[in-house]
Amino acid sequence: MFSLTQVLVSALSGVVLSLVVLALYGRWAKNTPIGRADVALIAIVVGLSILVWREAGNTASLNEDPIPVVSPNDVLCPVVTYVSLSVLAGFRSTLQRADWPRLRAWLTLLSLVVNIATI
Repeated sequence: MFSLTQVLVSALSGVVLSLVVLALYGRWAKNTPIGRADVALIAIVVGLSILVWREAGNTASLNEDPIPVVSPNDVLCPVVTYVSLSVLAGFRSTLQRADWPRLRAWLTLLSLVVNIATI
């Protein structure tokens, strides 16, 4: 079981790294940039998805590593991130862009990396 502090550090890492990914993606992609409000919402949703899942699934059976370094919680959290970002895009018309699936995929992979690296 992980402490709330460990989970909060993981969630905060998700927020900060999401902002980095969004900034890099904005420079790399040739599409219309994503607005600041949407960038903030996306980063917050990524962080909240990590926080909520890691707290909800903070049980010994989900935190054991059947594969070295990777627990079921590490693998399930990105699913929650993906679904959460999809729900956000469903309510934000500004995120219904042609490049949204690619950006959502990058953020989902980021969630996996954050979960493996920080907890």
